[in-house]
Amino acid sequence: MNEVQKGLSIGGVQGHNRRAILAALQDMGACSRKELSVATGLDQATITRAIGPLVDDGVVEEVGLVRGGRGRRSISLSFSGSGRYVLCLRLQRRSFSIGAFNLRGEIVEFAEEAISRESLAKETFAEITKIMDRFIAKLDRVDGIGVAVPGPFLERDERVILMTESPQWQGFDLIPELRSRYPDVPVHSTHDAKAAALTEWRHHARAAGARVLLYLSAGQGIGSALVVDGQVYRGAQGLAGELGHTSISVDGPICKCGNHGCLELFTSRISLLRAIREQAKEAADSRLTPDVNFSEVLEAYGNGDALAVQEVNRVARYLAQGIVNCINFTNPDLVVIGDEYAGFGQAFLDEIKAHVKSAVLPSIYETVEIELSRQTEDTVLRGSFLDVLAQTHLGSPRNMPRDLVERASG
Repeated sequence: MNEVQKGLSIGGVQGHNRRAILAALQDMGACSRKELSVATGLDQATITRAIGPLVDDGVVEEVGLVRGGRGRRSISLSFSGSGRYVLCLRLQRRSFSIGAFNLRGEIVEFAEEAISRESLAKETFAEITKIMDRFIAKLDRVDGIGVAVPGPFLERDERVILMTESPQWQGFDLIPELRSRYPDVPVHSTHDAKAAALTEWRHHARAAGARVLLYLSAGQGIGSALVVDGQVYRGAQGLAGELGHTSISVDGPICKCGNHGCLELFTSRISLLRAIREQAKEAADSRLTPDVNFSEVLEAYGNGDALAVQEVNRVARYLAQGIVNCINFTNPDLVVIGDEYAGFGQAFLDEIKAHVKSAVLPSIYETVEIELSRQTEDTVLRGSFLDVLAQTHLGSPRNMPRDLVERASG
């Protein structure tokens, strides 16, 4: 018995072993019992005893043979590809998306819907649950629901305290309403930038050898998250990472949060589109129109449209200032810029890096890698799935009351 297990009940030891095995499977993907033993520090007999109930309950399945040392073959294990699922909701200011994942992390159902400026929160909630109900009707079993929302979000209280341009959500208890609607399914909530940062860490930063990842979410809003040695830093109330509401101009316009000159006022997708639309009529050297959408701005920037280049590069400079402040305060070795602005590509990144380089000490700049996200999927939905998978008591008896599940899991 290792140090972690000392003092635990039998149920607590079993819960610890189960969580260790599932975490290793999540990290490694398909692997043998021997590989699980090495990864977890548990002996193979313990692995075998723990795997049996997980297979019986449809959490884990045997997926084939793998070649081991001396030409021996071992049975490979993986999370089940069917039978059990996780639903994840991403709420944004102008849209929401829902994905149904199997336990391997593969999306089996997906939907995305726009949110009109005039929509009330309860109306959007009705649309969300309508889609969730449709997904649940198709799925055998849903083990958890993940919710990722913009900030500022009090993770400890699970409450949105400000969503700029969408004030209706500030008085709507989204998470309690979901729990009331789906009382038999655990609901887990997180800040969207923290969810995306978890995805970036697992799929890129860790392999790159980074110890401190600063993730910048740039799109409909501006957020950030810090991951230190694999752990998302959340702060006392879960508010850590609200880069969008740090000031880059103390004499700038007042923000809905009460601060002056917040980064989000100058850099969000909403503010970018507003600036371009206001100038589009008078811009003789641009093909953009006053009703331009974000996809058209992306394309125009790539084609060198003068107005698009002017305004996107302006955003890049402001974002660079926010990144400089974070670099000086948190000392990351990797900065990843993700969400919608990653679509602006290398020219956008080069603009940001040039301004960062001019604003920090050379010895500091040389130690920081600044990149665009390489992920092709929605990193927020993916991170929400990872968050649920880490917190859900998979493999616990189906009919065990939740308080007993928690006690048995230690």
